[in-house]
Amino acid sequence: MTSAQTLKVLVVDDEPGFRNLLKWELESMGVLVDVAENGAEGLRKASKTAFDVIITDITMPEMDGLKLLDEIKKIAPDTEVIIATGFGAVETAVHAMKHGAYDFVLKPYDLDYLKRKVWQAVDRLARCRECGRTTHE
Repeated sequence: MTSAQTLKVLVVDDEPGFRNLLKWELESMGVLVDVAENGAEGLRKASKTAFDVIITDITMPEMDGLKLLDEIKKIAPDTEVIIATGFGAVETAVHAMKHGAYDFVLKPYDLDYLKRKVWQAVDRLARCRECGRTTHE
């Protein structure tokens, strides 16, 4: 399993309060965290750095979270993506899960729940790497 010291998480959210809160919470656990304020910036960062987990909002300028999910799965299919939104439409959740999202969580965050989801995603990724699978299906 990946240790907190080597775990890399990207938080993509256009709301500075949510972005900074998640960064602070995860860094307090020893996780390496980078942030992006929109999907386009998140994609640029994910193209240059291998992240274990990406937590992304859906509604953002320049590129929304669902488009970011699709693009991430093209360039880094083993990166786990957690979609977060303040608008919990069933259709959006279904789309996200069908396109490879690890999970779908609602804002405002239950921070303990979200942190558990991050660690569960990392555990799943580690199991896939151990058995040599390149997809999580």
